[in-house]
Amino acid sequence: MQAERLEDGAFQVCCRMDSTAEDVRATLTDIHALLQDHEMAPPPDNNWELVVAEVLNNIVEHAYEDRAGGDILLRLVFAADRLAVEFTDFGRPMPCGTLPFGAPVNLDVSEQDLPEGGFGWFLIRSLAENLDYHHDGDRNRLTLSIPLG
Repeated sequence: MQAERLEDGAFQVCCRMDSTAEDVRATLTDIHALLQDHEMAPPPDNNWELVVAEVLNNIVEHAYEDRAGGDILLRLVFAADRLAVEFTDFGRPMPCGTLPFGAPVNLDVSEQDLPEGGFGWFLIRSLAENLDYHHDGDRNRLTLSIPLG
């Protein structure tokens, strides 16, 4: 993991992780610990970690199909009021080359019919802005920003 102060005053964190849920968890824990001792730490009630974790878990589950050995690159740039995030992986591209719409899931059903998944892209789209996805050759790149206020 690399962390540095940028010329504009923002704080950048870059890291590489393996395509496993365990490595994603360990990386997020390390980033959280790093930010605790830094003045650029976002407010504790901000949902940035939830968005980043959801995207990373989607990469593990869908781009790499829960197979270890795939690289995931993460770049976080914390500014005073906004977090810019860049995710890069080398797994399968998004279906049809576009981000999922992320419609809300119908919860007005009996308990046994409640869905186990399908909340992720709705959550990401609800909390993040400026989502942009590109697949180029063997590389997937997703960028987004999250307000930190």
